[in-house]
Amino acid sequence: MEYITTANVLAWVFLTLGFFLMFVGYWLAATALFPRHVERCEMNFARPVVICLIGLLLSVVPIGAGLAILKVFPAALKWIGLLLIAAPILCGLIGSAGLAKRIGTGLRSKVDDGQAWRGVLRGGVVLSLTLLLPVLGQLLLMPMMIAAGLGASVLAWFKKAPASPPPVPEFPPVQP
Repeated sequence: MEYITTANVLAWVFLTLGFFLMFVGYWLAATALFPRHVERCEMNFARPVVICLIGLLLSVVPIGAGLAILKVFPAALKWIGLLLIAAPILCGLIGSAGLAKRIGTGLRSKVDDGQAWRGVLRGGVVLSLTLLLPVLGQLLLMPMMIAAGLGASVLAWFKKAPASPPPVPEFPPVQP
């Protein structure tokens, strides 16, 4: 039986913190590298249930095929299975940057003007905090978020250009 030691507790704390930072890092990198794609993904999240169902349907076949290839193929060709598993997950992370941006849009600050990454950072922190819930967050919300990101990303490929960004709330004037 394994005892609860300081080393075990710190291992879980830093593992969780690493996942937290990894997600936020992917969302910031996606926003910096593909800003128009992330905007289109953000607009797709106006219909989250449809996006999530599309992502789930699109992720089952490649991940299932990748797992089958990992079992059947020889060691020299297992990279094909890993690629089939990693591709939808990576596309899902890029697409879920639109969700982080959408959440960050609702948490706007006056400092955000001209700095789109601040909204993604703020929304990414909030979204990552929702994933910290032990069972619901890690076993249900995380796969659903990645599947919804995949659905948003795939639908964003077929959109030409964003028609208009989602509505942004205006700030009332500050009274001294």
